[in-house]
Amino acid sequence: MRAHRTARQDQVMDLTDLVRTSLGAPEAEIAEQRVEPIHHPTGMLSTAGLSRVRGTTTTGRTWSFVVKSIHSVKHWPGLDTVPKELQDDFIAGFPWRTDVDAYLADEPLPEGLRLPRLYHLDDLGDDRLVAWMEDVDACAKPWDLDRYRTAARLLGELAASRPAAPGTNLGLHAVYQGPTLHLFIPTLADPATWRHPLLPGPDDPLRADLLTVAEYFPALLAGLDRLPFTRCHGDASPANLLVPMDGSAEFVAIDWSWGCPTGIGFDLGQLLVGQSHDGVTEPEDLPAIHETILTAYSDAIGTDASFGYIGALLVRSLFTAIPVERLGEDPTPELADLFRKRIGLARFAVELFTRHVRPHLA
Repeated sequence: MRAHRTARQDQVMDLTDLVRTSLGAPEAEIAEQRVEPIHHPTGMLSTAGLSRVRGTTTTGRTWSFVVKSIHSVKHWPGLDTVPKELQDDFIAGFPWRTDVDAYLADEPLPEGLRLPRLYHLDDLGDDRLVAWMEDVDACAKPWDLDRYRTAARLLGELAASRPAAPGTNLGLHAVYQGPTLHLFIPTLADPATWRHPLLPGPDDPLRADLLTVAEYFPALLAGLDRLPFTRCHGDASPANLLVPMDGSAEFVAIDWSWGCPTGIGFDLGQLLVGQSHDGVTEPEDLPAIHETILTAYSDAIGTDASFGYIGALLVRSLFTAIPVERLGEDPTPELADLFRKRIGLARFAVELFTRHVRPHLA
């Protein structure tokens, strides 16, 4: 079978030409193919589907594509959770095309950083797109400090090459004014939340520390708005910086997001917290990672990026560090270990605020 149905069931595409292009084999014929769903976080509002389409040719060669379906958030099933009076602005402002636009802009990247190859883009109409991309054969070796250092340097070079006009950190303001202010802060302010067996108790200093940091958020956002602005990757976690086995680059950067200029240092936040969110990084390893990436990024961009990096990390990630959305699950040993690591991340973020940010806001 040579055809694969995309997000619209009435649209069928012959994959032969794509397979021939990807293999560099103009005579290739498809012998078999299959579709394998790829798990992706439910919080990706503009991602309608993610799958791997792979198979073999009649001569036994293997081929594979990653197929990503994206759409405007007007198609997001959770749109009704946004207040009716805010929906139009939410739809108009949400950068659902950022990942695809990274290809279409065709801008140079720092040497050592590349995008996955884009083989085909389906426009299904009504703000729905399907991208057929290279399935990168990536190294699964755990990240070490050298890899973090290289990633931070390249992210600094990326930011330095894409300066933007001064403005407002629209995305960070939206995060604070929306879920942080109305959901996460109230949840973590409630002593009852902290009585859950996965949390350390309402008298633990972390609860009070989080609320103290929250009081500084308006001043912090104002300070971030005064920084030099750049365009960035937007979600530069280790999971989105693939190390290709073929040596074609240091990293293949996937899942570009955010879509609006930010203060310098922004990308370092996701680089630090990404593997903590995944339950990989031990809290005691965070200080060394922090120092490594801050130094490499600041050297690459030519200025100290600590305020922009830590400030954006606090607004974007401090109140999601503790996964309160999972408190209703059975407290398995695996979940308890995740909470231990995520609580450690929250404590470290508060420490960064105390040492590096609060003195500038006094």
